[in-house]
Amino acid sequence: MLKSAKVLPLDQAQPGMCLAFEVCDPGGAVLLAAGAELTAALLPSLAKRGVKQVQVEMEETLSPEELAARREAVVRRLDRLFPHEGDDPLMDRLKAVVLAYRLRGLE
Repeated sequence: MLKSAKVLPLDQAQPGMCLAFEVCDPGGAVLLAAGAELTAALLPSLAKRGVKQVQVEMEETLSPEELAARREAVVRRLDRLFPHEGDDPLMDRLKAVVLAYRLRGLE
């Protein structure tokens, strides 16, 4: 099972959904922390505070082929971002760390 974030308009958010990222008002004040569960009482309160959308956690079930394709896409993307990493040991290490981070959860 893979967790990802999905942006939803506030009127499509449902009680019981878990926030993937913190929710801020238009002025930047944090209203809810990442990981908070939305409740029926919170949704109209957020609307009153000017919140238009939220990012919620979604769980995906991927086939082994889809998982392999996602891993390959991550590797290809990093190959484009680090085209000359073989020339610099520090860039090699940075690429390895970024690759491990991006592949986390795709095991």
